[in-house]
Amino acid sequence: MAIIVLILVIYMGGMLAIGIYGSKKSATMTEFLTAGKSGGMFVMICTYIGAHVGNGIIVGGAQYGAEYGIGGMWFGLGAVLSYVLFAVVMSRLLYRRGYITIPDLIRDRYQSKVASVLMAILNICATLGIMAAQIMAGSALFSALGLNPTLGAALMAIVVFIYCALSGMWGVMMTDSVQTTIIFFSTIFCIVAIAMNGGFDAISAALPESSFELVPFDAETLFMMMVPGALNGLISGAAYQRTASCKNEKVAFWAPLIAAFALIPFVVLPVIIGMYGKALFPDAPTAAILFDVVLEMNPIIAGLMISAVLSAVMSTMDIGLLNVTANTVNDIYYKTLNPKASEKTLGRLSTIVTLVSGVIALSLAISSSSILSLLSSTYSLMNAGALVMVLGGIWWKKGTKEGAIASALCGMAVIIVNMTGLVAVPYISFTPLIPSVIAYVVVSLLTQKKTVA
Repeated sequence: MAIIVLILVIYMGGMLAIGIYGSKKSATMTEFLTAGKSGGMFVMICTYIGAHVGNGIIVGGAQYGAEYGIGGMWFGLGAVLSYVLFAVVMSRLLYRRGYITIPDLIRDRYQSKVASVLMAILNICATLGIMAAQIMAGSALFSALGLNPTLGAALMAIVVFIYCALSGMWGVMMTDSVQTTIIFFSTIFCIVAIAMNGGFDAISAALPESSFELVPFDAETLFMMMVPGALNGLISGAAYQRTASCKNEKVAFWAPLIAAFALIPFVVLPVIIGMYGKALFPDAPTAAILFDVVLEMNPIIAGLMISAVLSAVMSTMDIGLLNVTANTVNDIYYKTLNPKASEKTLGRLSTIVTLVSGVIALSLAISSSSILSLLSSTYSLMNAGALVMVLGGIWWKKGTKEGAIASALCGMAVIIVNMTGLVAVPYISFTPLIPSVIAYVVVSLLTQKKTVA
């Protein structure tokens, strides 16, 4: 335990050092949000990988592996597909037009501050949910170590808040590069250790045949695991911000695409770890199964793997935190409320927003119970409110600002009705898109500008 704690202390100290060093690279608001468009291929691939190899694929993948067996990989495959969709459909368009956030696109396309602010608020809510899920994973980690989970998660969050507030996107890119490297090698070490301990034989002997079925659940569960995350790739605020940080269009297109293929091992390996954990600890809570497995290993490997999990959690939190700051300060305050604000004012407000966002995400994490449920709900809400508004604006010239707002409100209404329990909506990850599309088309056609003869 002493070795594990020492490794964690050294790791978190290194993250703070990067943040302090990078403070001079974020002198202006644009540099803070985009790292001065300095992102090269390797760094951007790492930051894309780091964003998805958070609690969803690492901790959540192990949890689903313990619950469903090999079928638990579908959540991770949705993450892979999200980057393929983003690269092919969105990346080049976003880079050429210079958008930093989703509200930038909405404001430019619909010429509507209302639609832009609505999108900013929706993205803030969704991102806070994703950040809360990361904090929950960190909390589970500290709990497994026998430490105070709330205090541990708070300390982890504080480190992320500090280096994000100091160095902005540059700090995110640098720390993600370190974190992705740690995650890659630690996961490989963990699988090798399992193989050397006869883990694959243990899995075969202890788990039922259903654990080796590719789809061991109903179609709706499959949809909920895969579709929300995949579709979210088209409207991921964090991905928009990464695109704006690339040094050229080639990097903007290839970085998410290469990252998608690099993610494939992370889709499978955590699931195997979860299956091994289920074989060893059949009655253990599945949410913490990854940590139960890791703590049985050599302390050096355990320390590295736990640092890898912490890296995964932090690498998803940091870009989310930066995205909330961008939406709040850049989209709502600067571009809507106070276009004459000085760099000093924007910098001070960015720090305040960072801290407040952290407190909200921490509070949400404490009040939630399921990591993957929170992630799926968050993705579904964002998709329902934003997907039609964004894609319709790009591909359908007749779309109007009134249609965009109507589509967002209708989609979110279905999600809220389902969440409150008033109506159980089937295939909730997909169903809200139907009324959203109908509202977008109908209202847009009814609000077309009349041409003068």
